[in-house]
Amino acid sequence: MGGVGEIGSNMTLIKFHEGDIIIDCGLLFPYESFYDINYLVPDMDSIDISRLKGLVITHGHEDHIGALTHFIEKYPTVPIYASPFTLDLIRRKTEERKLNPTFVTYVMDDVLDFDGLLVHPIHVTHSIPETFGLFLTDPQKKWGALYISDFKYDLEASHEAPFDIQKVKRLVKECEKTAFFIDSTNALVPGKTASENDLLPDLEKLISGKETRLFVTLFASNVHRIASICRLAKKHDRKIILMGRSVEHYLRTGLKHGYLPGVGEDELWAPIQVKGETGRMLIIVSGCQGDFQSAFRRLSYGEDATFKLGTGDRVIFSSKVIPGNEKQIARIMNKITEAGAEVVTAYDYHIHASGHPAQEDLKQMLTQQLPDVYFPIHGESFFLKRHKEWFLNQFPGVPSEMIMNWSEVSFDSNGKWKITQHPPQEPVLIHGRGLPIERTQISQRRKMACQGTVFISLDRVRGIINVSTLGLPITAAELLPKVREFIMNKVRTDLGSRQEDYARDQIKIATRQFYQQELGYKPVTEVHLLS
Repeated sequence: MGGVGEIGSNMTLIKFHEGDIIIDCGLLFPYESFYDINYLVPDMDSIDISRLKGLVITHGHEDHIGALTHFIEKYPTVPIYASPFTLDLIRRKTEERKLNPTFVTYVMDDVLDFDGLLVHPIHVTHSIPETFGLFLTDPQKKWGALYISDFKYDLEASHEAPFDIQKVKRLVKECEKTAFFIDSTNALVPGKTASENDLLPDLEKLISGKETRLFVTLFASNVHRIASICRLAKKHDRKIILMGRSVEHYLRTGLKHGYLPGVGEDELWAPIQVKGETGRMLIIVSGCQGDFQSAFRRLSYGEDATFKLGTGDRVIFSSKVIPGNEKQIARIMNKITEAGAEVVTAYDYHIHASGHPAQEDLKQMLTQQLPDVYFPIHGESFFLKRHKEWFLNQFPGVPSEMIMNWSEVSFDSNGKWKITQHPPQEPVLIHGRGLPIERTQISQRRKMACQGTVFISLDRVRGIINVSTLGLPITAAELLPKVREFIMNKVRTDLGSRQEDYARDQIKIATRQFYQQELGYKPVTEVHLLS
């Protein structure tokens, strides 16, 4: 229902004889051309609530939990299954919206039984704590399906348990046939994805430096890396300041669940608590993608009330740039540089590692255990296609197919499978206070943004007219007397006694043509007839 052919809005419907379950319920961040849309969520109208037995969350990233409040508002009785850390992230969302769903906690050794559909959580390594793949089987073990939308194949992780490949191998052996649905995010990347442990030497080199103030920005959900940064800050006598709501939220949640060993609550400071202080500081700043309202953008543009960047400061990007954000990140780097501070990125030091498997990781994992059929998921369409081609080249004896949103893969008891493509449903656009908005209105916003708007209020009986504009060149104000006279001439000669709808349409057409001749384009025009 979402998350295939795009990176975001992950949502998968699992149908079986006794009912249905859903895996994940995420949002998709909009492209710039969506004109102030907050995010997009999957279209949930096709869900048969009478069959739905639960919604299982794999981990706490927004592209997997960000649409949950919309789901709960629509289907408030469906139980939500998640790990303890992830449930606390979700509770913050539901409490803000005053929602009270049924929560069920699971851990790695549990087996979730949905009236015969067995769901085994598989612990995997990723860039947020408590990330799980899911292994699904029918009671007779005719088929098993391994579903892992986000992971990295790290068998040497020191901050969490390693990827549980042994559990996968055991479950695969119990099934007559298996299908794998596997992350495509880095399937085009050769080699191996670095472990978080590989970053520690360069992070320590930077944190131990002589600079009085270090600012570090990264994905706030990467609690394990932030924990490493905090421990290094303590080691090198730096006060730790958390700047931004998301960093504060993820770290407080991480502390509660024991993911910041060696760091105490009283060792994490808010900016207001250190205002005016000097000395060795490490400030962890949320908003590494330069989001408009983020703490990091505010800092870099000199708008923060506590910290002003200057000579001697160092700003560290322990993150990658998400495709589409390049321009806004470049502007932020320019602002930081113009303020006199130094910019450090992953091109300068080894300070960022992806949370997804590269080709060598995939090969190493699949060499341990191959399925009977393989489906790339969680990636742009181009990534899915190349992932499929790579897999067929590496493992030519196993079939692989590319699926998209609203593809249905069916498995029968005779070991057969097939793909059925359903009519795709467009995701729902969300804006303002979590409200849906129609695509036609986005089209209207686009026209207003590109062409400007003319407003005409006209009393035909008394011959009174007012014309105002928004978004036109300032010099276009000189045209207002001319356009008023132009419209009144139309009213006097033809439109004075015509029906309102006809008169309104003709005034709109004539006004747009007038501006086409004067400016070279037609503004959006709104006409209000007062009598």
